[in-house]
Amino acid sequence: MNDFEANSLHIPEALPAATIMLIRDKPAGMEVLLLRKAAGTHFAGGAMVFPGGKMESYDEEWAMRLGIETQPFAALKLAAIREMYEECHILLCNNEKTQCPLSEDKLKTLLGDEFRQNFFKAMRRHSLYPAINQLKRFAHWVTPPMRSKRYDTHFFVARAPAGQWKLIVDGFEIVEGNWRRPKDILEDVYLGRLKLILPTMMNLMKLGQSKTVDSVLARAERENVICIQPKREETEDGPRIIIPEEAGYGVTHIQPNFLRPS
Repeated sequence: MNDFEANSLHIPEALPAATIMLIRDKPAGMEVLLLRKAAGTHFAGGAMVFPGGKMESYDEEWAMRLGIETQPFAALKLAAIREMYEECHILLCNNEKTQCPLSEDKLKTLLGDEFRQNFFKAMRRHSLYPAINQLKRFAHWVTPPMRSKRYDTHFFVARAPAGQWKLIVDGFEIVEGNWRRPKDILEDVYLGRLKLILPTMMNLMKLGQSKTVDSVLARAERENVICIQPKREETEDGPRIIIPEEAGYGVTHIQPNFLRPS
């Protein structure tokens, strides 16, 4: 049995999760933030991933407190914003009254342990509002049914907030972070210097089809997102993983030798 085959006796529930593909324009080309997870018991331990994680019950509770529970994917977006702060200290928020991004001087007075201890209460205390409208839905992947840990993950894309490009990783779940061009990351994969989990690799390929942050966000606004649960098939040339054409990745299959297990 492999990662793409189901054990009919027990299929674990796919837990809701969310991640943010944070992107920025640079003179040499658009860059995306990738974080390295600590090796060990964490899901995808040791892998390079986008910031994010599992949605918790308090994400849903705060969506209700903020009066946004009826907005599409509100709790998932809150989870993604919270997880990103916990992992790499980037705070995607606005002034609650003006809905304008925070100045760099204001951010310097805010970022600290208070937000790590109770993220949403700290946001309210400082009259901040999670910038959920900046998150555009980009992809939707579900872990194959045979895995012991399964996630129903929504990928959002957002422009990196000014003044927060320096990374401070948590040192527990995340041990490293880098801004890199998608094409450079993929070159490392093709040359055998790096292996990625499947959704990360495919979404980097999709990001690489655009040249600027504006073009990525415009594409995310207009395109329909479909749910992807990858399947494996055997061919004369060996196994390959099938990706639906309508998902918009520009390829319909990929060789598993480029990938690392999650």
